Amino acid sequence: MSGIADLLLHLIFPAECPLCGKIASSCCVSCAEGLLSPNLPICIQCFGPYPCDKHINSFPHYYGAAHEGQARKLVHLLKYGHEGAIGFSVGIALAFLLAETRADVLVPIPLHMGSPRLFNQSRKIAKGLSCKLGIPLHDCLSWNVRVPPRAPKAAKDRDPLPENAFKMKYFPRGVKTAIICDDVCTTGATIFKAATALRESGIQVVASLSFTLGQRGAYN
Repeated sequence: MSGIADLLLHLIFPAECPLCGKIASSCCVSCAEGLLSPNLPICIQCFGPYPCDKHINSFPHYYGAAHEGQARKLVHLLKYGHEGAIGFSVGIALAFLLAETRADVLVPIPLHMGSPRLFNQSRKIAKGLSCKLGIPLHDCLSWNVRVPPRAPKAAKDRDPLPENAFKMKYFPRGVKTAIICDDVCTTGATIFKAATALRESGIQVVASLSFTLGQRGAYN
């Protein structure tokens, strides 16, 4: 009977998990969880172990998987295949990494100016995290400058981001601490510049998180 029910659901909602093939599911949370590992946090500035002796103003960055294999496939489906529901499942799966981290809000990295994407993939992930952790989500950041797409370039070939890369769209009332969320972290530069904007507004960034972590010098 469950097979018939699944088939009917598939006819109404034509989706299937890209990892296990289950119908009527854009991505099973259990499948996303299977890609993750309890990686130790790294310094967002140098990718070394955290706490970092070299960068005292840094903060811990948590990530679920290396940017390769099935995890990379999910990122590409989320970003370029318009499969937004994948991000929500990934966010729920990633929540265990922040089990010991407390913050007032989750802040996703915003889409670039003029982005043709139908949705913000980082916000989809943050939405899943928010649902699981009970931490409010605030889209309070926006890009302050127009930056060419960075994903097609190797990390070593990317131009440095300006200091004022981000600005506050609004100031969340009563917010003192935040966690920054992104889909992929390749060099840490985008997240660190976003943290600068938040810090200048009096908000302490206690951590950041991404689904995958790319190797510096590698392509996305």
